[in-house]
Amino acid sequence: MRAVAVGQAELTLFWRNKTALFNSLLLPLLIAPALMAANAEGVPLIVGLVGFVLLMAVYYNLVTTFVARREELVLKRLRVGELRDPEILFGASLPSVVVALGQIVLFAVIVGVVTGADLPSRPWFLVLGVVGGVAVFALLAAVSSAFTRTVEMAQVTSLPVLIACLLGSGLFFPLSVFPDGVGSVVRLLPLTPVLDLVRAGWADGPVLQPMIVLAVWIGLGIYAVRRWFRWDPRR
Repeated sequence: MRAVAVGQAELTLFWRNKTALFNSLLLPLLIAPALMAANAEGVPLIVGLVGFVLLMAVYYNLVTTFVARREELVLKRLRVGELRDPEILFGASLPSVVVALGQIVLFAVIVGVVTGADLPSRPWFLVLGVVGGVAVFALLAAVSSAFTRTVEMAQVTSLPVLIACLLGSGLFFPLSVFPDGVGSVVRLLPLTPVLDLVRAGWADGPVLQPMIVLAVWIGLGIYAVRRWFRWDPRR
């Protein structure tokens, strides 16, 4: 598969990028104490780590990756060849996605063993939430890169998504603390339905609304990438 070849080349660059390695491998470990301080243990800790991995290992890392490859003319050169646009984007995303999925599995196993958390009774919702979350945040990263002039600016352009998702998805405090109107709005943020589906892997809860919201975000992301993603450097 041609996209896998692009992913293999990108993986080599990924292991040489100290910032990407820190964001993907170490930062989620550093955030674990903060989640535990917010009374997250067992399943809630797993859910919190899943959310943080999606934000940092997938979203933020891919924003910087897309911007860097665009400014280095890598995307433009790949587009001239036989690769189709989705193959290029998939290949460039592959290392971050693989690392994120590996981390989620590793963290879930470690937390489960240490805290004695039960195995998910409905694992299909857990898988759906993780896979949907990877898709949504990879698409959001591609869209954010269109408005990011340099790799350094990614720290600024990614902040709205990061802050909104960290504060409005129930990672550090329950959504019930928000007034009714605000609570209804934050449930429409991209990370909230992902975490709702992950939680549904262990406990009964509404799944139809999170699935619909997640599907809408994926649809909007695909449209936005086709409409705004930039293949040429921003001068």
